[in-house]
Amino acid sequence: MSITTTGPATSQYSFDNAAREGDEQLRLLAGILDEHSTGVLARTGVTAGWRCLDIGPGAGTVTHWLAGRVGPGGHVTSLDLDPQHIPAAGNVTVQQGDVRTTELPADHFDLIHARLLLLHLTDRDEVIRRLVATLKPGGLLVTSDWDTTRHDVLLHAPNEAATAAFGVFQEALLGILESNGADLGWAHRAPLSLRAAGLVDIETEVHNRLWPGGTAANLLHVSNSYQLRDALVARGVTPEQLDLVRAAMLDPETMVYCYLTYTSIGRRPSR
Repeated sequence: MSITTTGPATSQYSFDNAAREGDEQLRLLAGILDEHSTGVLARTGVTAGWRCLDIGPGAGTVTHWLAGRVGPGGHVTSLDLDPQHIPAAGNVTVQQGDVRTTELPADHFDLIHARLLLLHLTDRDEVIRRLVATLKPGGLLVTSDWDTTRHDVLLHAPNEAATAAFGVFQEALLGILESNGADLGWAHRAPLSLRAAGLVDIETEVHNRLWPGGTAANLLHVSNSYQLRDALVARGVTPEQLDLVRAAMLDPETMVYCYLTYTSIGRRPSR
């Protein structure tokens, strides 16, 4: 099976995997979400011999988990705009490309996994239709995205100044994502998009947990504050407020919820 690409799509992604903070950001996302993701994927029954597509795989941790499940008789294709962080393996093909413009084989994959991808795409419904077409009849599409419409993720910070700074930081951060085409509440509505694309037996699991300062979800805010510093300052966040946020996220007394993760599964009808 080969995948080819056409010209690049025009939408803008808010983060840059090739940036200085890119590798750290991907490592933290894996630390936050991999246990949930692999648990859901295990329950799909993915097993030896399956052919899988992992889209926007970040550090490749789920790609390689899938590779272990499908074994040498199966195969995983890992498709990313910038796949430099994904290690190679015998039953893994690492492919550079954009899911919006990459030519995908029809009726090919047993399972497709997309995490923290579709919420960023303005043409997500068209992408979902393309993914359904590349599933085998009976194949599964698994999407995971954050619903970031709740801004009260900070439960406790060391002081009122840090609490206020975090609120300003969050408003600016989410504004950047929206300005680049992200739909911050799409994850909640994802089952409707899967159904409209013709998938059946749709299920959704909602996941969240509380993280103390210095752990992955808090460190992600620190990483984002560096990677998007200029854009955040342009939206009114002061350098002093960024320093307050970083200090609070490292403080073990801080308590932060992650964003709600909606993982939805749909099956392409069998013929």
